[in-house]
Amino acid sequence: MNFTEFLNFSHGNAKLKKRLIFSIPAGKTCPGALYCKSFAVIQPDGKRKIQDGKDTKFRCFAASSEVQYDAVYNLRATNMELLMQSVINASMADLIDASIQHHRRKNERLVRIHESGDMFSLGYLLAWIEVAKRNPDMIFYCFSKSLDLFLGLELPSNFYLTASKGGKFDYLIDEGHFPRYSVVVKTEEEAAALGLEIDHDDSHCLGDKPFALLVHGTQPKGSDWGKAIHARRKAGKFTGYSTKTAVSK
Repeated sequence: MNFTEFLNFSHGNAKLKKRLIFSIPAGKTCPGALYCKSFAVIQPDGKRKIQDGKDTKFRCFAASSEVQYDAVYNLRATNMELLMQSVINASMADLIDASIQHHRRKNERLVRIHESGDMFSLGYLLAWIEVAKRNPDMIFYCFSKSLDLFLGLELPSNFYLTASKGGKFDYLIDEGHFPRYSVVVKTEEEAAALGLEIDHDDSHCLGDKPFALLVHGTQPKGSDWGKAIHARRKAGKFTGYSTKTAVSK
């Protein structure tokens, strides 16, 4: 099937090298999000602002990027629009696969599904699973809080799911359905107390153990999460991500 317009993919950054990265709007496409629920909204004057969910404890870094940068907001919005159009005019799997072949470079074997956003429906998840099956030479991985959608599904061997704690379906992690999961923490000491290693480059996403992620990004003024970021930065321990290609999970 021929497409006149392809989905947008980025080609990694200083930390996440040699991979394709796909993004859709943060928060709005995350039905399982709870403690990190935040998203960009357009105000009557046309400007964007961050909006937090009622249970938000720390803000999604990807949502903050959509408020700050026009290009980031527009790219993710365009991807979502093309996905919705594909339901009517073609198939999501065909569009995603064609877009990967269009953007893929010779040395890229990894595909990060969702630097921002999540599996917003079963049909969308099944489309990605189909794409992974069509490309056995590539490795696909994602973080997700939409854990209810994954129950009972058999993922191909080149599709790696990391369950992301802090959502509506954490009980499925606690029940042992998802042995590889991630937890957002304030400090390295907090991760150590939980017995978890900190992942700085997504390498743990292809392992078999739970791990921690350090909180980063713009947080509500005066919040404990924001204070933790400030303290890490002041101590010279801050490790962030590119502001335009930020990890959201």
